[in-house]
Amino acid sequence: MRRGTSYLLLSVLLLLVLAVTVGACGSDDSATTTSAAATTTAPTSPATTSAPDTTEPASTDTTAAPPTGEAIELSIASQHAPTAPAGRAVEAWAERIKEATNGLVTMRHYGNSQLIAPPDTPDGIRAGTADIGNTFIFKGEPGFEVGVNLTQLVRGMSTADGVRIFDALWAEYADIMESQWKDFKVLWVLPSVPTAIFTVKQEVRTMEDMKGLQIRVPNAINGEIQKLLGAAPVSLAVTDWLASLDKGTTDGAATTVGSMFDFQIGEKFKYCTMFPLGNSINFMIMNKDKWNSLSPDVQKIIDDSLPEARQEMIDTWAQVEVDTRTYCEEKGIQFIDLAPDEMARWNEAIRPVFDKMAAEMDEAGYPGTEIVDMAWELSSESWME
Repeated sequence: MRRGTSYLLLSVLLLLVLAVTVGACGSDDSATTTSAAATTTAPTSPATTSAPDTTEPASTDTTAAPPTGEAIELSIASQHAPTAPAGRAVEAWAERIKEATNGLVTMRHYGNSQLIAPPDTPDGIRAGTADIGNTFIFKGEPGFEVGVNLTQLVRGMSTADGVRIFDALWAEYADIMESQWKDFKVLWVLPSVPTAIFTVKQEVRTMEDMKGLQIRVPNAINGEIQKLLGAAPVSLAVTDWLASLDKGTTDGAATTVGSMFDFQIGEKFKYCTMFPLGNSINFMIMNKDKWNSLSPDVQKIIDDSLPEARQEMIDTWAQVEVDTRTYCEEKGIQFIDLAPDEMARWNEAIRPVFDKMAAEMDEAGYPGTEIVDMAWELSSESWME
């Protein structure tokens, strides 16, 4: 009888141990499931999305619901012809936004400066004449002292070279660069094709060859540069400049290789001296009130699209440079690279323009001397190649 009782007690104890063990295993499974759930939500955190782009952008998540609400139409004012490479790149980006928003957002591109004259683009975007503006930097204004100088500070020998210099300057002085655009939602800012010296008849290989040449310039700073090189700068609107070529009243121009193709004037020139006079800075900006009126999900779709759109525009300008140089060569234009000692001589001659630029930025409260010195050093890496 005692032995039977002992067996019974032992059996009860074994059952109790088994029950406790099963309960403990159930708790572990629950904890593991909770931990896994936390891991799956981590990629949506700000820290993860701001990291280098090693995953697909959030906008490609097929589980995310498309934005809803009333249809939105945004106007884009640009100086690009819709059929030009830059115009096509703008319209391709607009189409991607339309698709990503399931047709909710339509961006209409008004090219050929239909809505706003290029120099007035910032004012026009502020006023709401257009929602978005895409053009080049033309004029300065208070608070934009660094921005307006970028065209001359970024002196690449090519589009790719300009991007290298521009991105390094922006990264080093990000707060200052961003402050120049505080009135707008910046979609992208980037350098395009470089400016060089095209001449109608005169072959320019030395500074002495520049003496007295009537050179059309796009801005006042370039005018100062031409004077120091010995030329006589002439300020003309594009239409007047084109007419001057037919009349023979100008000897050349400080302009981009792209202008030869854009205006179909390659046959009017014989030489291009590849002295870097700055890369035109292309910007796409949006009216800040219009941006703030968009829903967060639409804003996110647009923000997610910007790295690809900026790179596509950079690639577009790089291809424009290749194609238009080919066009120029087909028209008989000879491209001239200055000898290293002559390149150094020209750069030494124009340095006072940049020292003046630095002093003016210093006076306006920016580290102008530092910015100019850094730009000069970055640019010189390509001059010495």
